Amino acid sequence: MDLQSILGKLFANADAVGIEGIFQFIFGPQQAYWSQIGAGTRTEAGRHASPDVTIEVAESDFLAIMAGIANVEELFASARLKIGGNMGLATLLPQIIDHARQGGGAVEKVDMNKRYPTPPRFSEKITASLPMQTVVERRSRSEMSLMEFESRYLPNGVPVVISDALHDWPLFKLSREESLVHFAELQGITRHGDYVKKTFSTERDFRSTSMADFIASLDQPAVKGVDGEPPAYMGNNILPAALMQQIQYPPYFDTSLFIPPRIWIGPKGTLTPLHRDDTDNLFAQVWGQKKFTLAAPHHREALGTWSTAPTGGLDGCDFNPDAPDYQRFPTARNVTFLRVTLEAGDLLFLPEGWFHQVESVSTSLSVNFWVNSGRGW
Repeated sequence: MDLQSILGKLFANADAVGIEGIFQFIFGPQQAYWSQIGAGTRTEAGRHASPDVTIEVAESDFLAIMAGIANVEELFASARLKIGGNMGLATLLPQIIDHARQGGGAVEKVDMNKRYPTPPRFSEKITASLPMQTVVERRSRSEMSLMEFESRYLPNGVPVVISDALHDWPLFKLSREESLVHFAELQGITRHGDYVKKTFSTERDFRSTSMADFIASLDQPAVKGVDGEPPAYMGNNILPAALMQQIQYPPYFDTSLFIPPRIWIGPKGTLTPLHRDDTDNLFAQVWGQKKFTLAAPHHREALGTWSTAPTGGLDGCDFNPDAPDYQRFPTARNVTFLRVTLEAGDLLFLPEGWFHQVESVSTSLSVNFWVNSGRGW
């Protein structure tokens, strides 16, 4: 099948997942195609005069992506795939590819900037039935066995900090200067502007950035925007394959259950607002400190929770635990927030459904592992 036909099938129903725009693909000096997504989706040969996103990638790598044997994020991180234009729109490319590879059939159109009612989860029943938790336990890795984790924390969805958890990670042992050698030639996506208010929308200011240059810039004082926006943040990037030998998968789940790990890098002041994910999470703090503010799953209604899709999944909150508006959210007075600071070397088990806000207390590098554990399904 020729590239134009493959691109046509790739984008045929992409508008159904709430994406509109013009994607330009450049496979070589004389080989380019563009696809327009939206009303009257179409794919044409050549170069478009004003594409929203431009993607440069070798034909062999693109075919490997479509065959499911290469990862678009990994190719980007290793600089084998280059992206220009609207990076916020470009970050949705993996979602388009997954939709196409799963059959690409027509589905209910999702508005990526709309807030949908949040469906309840099984994890809410679990935490509502347990005694109220007021603190997050801290246990050392040496004193907590896998059996205890599996019998006490995992089935009940109880958060716990495991200290001294990264002593066998080469990345943890490297100095900042030494680590730059491993980050050379890698790239990531940084968030800019008021990304806190736009965390779950397509209107985010994302930029392609050299990982080594970004890490080197962290020694400079963090600069906020004129309206008090947080400093730039390299958040939720796939951990490049070149760094996989520098970490270890935590021993609390079978490795087949892990989603590819993600890396988070930023100066003091970066912030991810209150939200919850749809899988269990192991969050490893490699450099610096991060402050987590947690709330149990059954507080969904009190926190003004909304979803990015009709079936739920990634759920945001209108309630701000650092600036509580009890007139608007009166039942939030009954929510017990748990606050815990992760130190370098700590690993946080954050069960599915737990609401969390995350703030960098200092220059920080973290790696997290989402886990398809199936708990509560």
